[in-house]
Amino acid sequence: MRPARLTRAEQQAQTRERLLAAAERVFARHGYGGASIDLISAEAGYSKGAIYSNFESKEAVFLELARVYMGRRMTELEHVVGGEPSKLAGALSQWLQTMQVDGDCLMLVTELQLQARRSPAFAEQYYALQQKQTRAMAAVLERLFKALGVPMPMDPIDLADAMLALTHGITLQRPEPKSGTPADAGRVIDRLMKTFTRTQMARK
Repeated sequence: MRPARLTRAEQQAQTRERLLAAAERVFARHGYGGASIDLISAEAGYSKGAIYSNFESKEAVFLELARVYMGRRMTELEHVVGGEPSKLAGALSQWLQTMQVDGDCLMLVTELQLQARRSPAFAEQYYALQQKQTRAMAAVLERLFKALGVPMPMDPIDLADAMLALTHGITLQRPEPKSGTPADAGRVIDRLMKTFTRTQMARK
């Protein structure tokens, strides 16, 4: 039995997905400045026309990658939030220990942040996406401290920002972990969270 033929919309979506996957690898390998439409199209196995029929520019590709990356993190956090309150601390710890273990993802995040500093137009849209992720993280933290029955040590948005920044910073400063090994950042932040909660419990 022959597989069903893809519709035009499905073919376009598939092409777009392959282009973004190729762009992610190229940006991680060469950085924003070293990447080019030629390299991305060659990596994906398409002509440059395929890129320009889906994206206006290299920056548009980059911004879409930001949306894809943030979407992954948001989905993961929503899964954490949707779990049982009694298992929330463990789920958050697991998420932190596996977050950004992939070296390509780490380099992509670094490039996204650098490009946001270079381009005001990109920054406006990128930081809006980043704020959504921070708010999602803050919601997880609020639920965690509520489940533990202790007050938060600081504003939830500030705590979420600090945890995400530490996760990225520590991971970037240390060698890439071996496959299947938890990220150092997750381990450190997990200990910080346990210290926070113990301190707050002691003050009750």
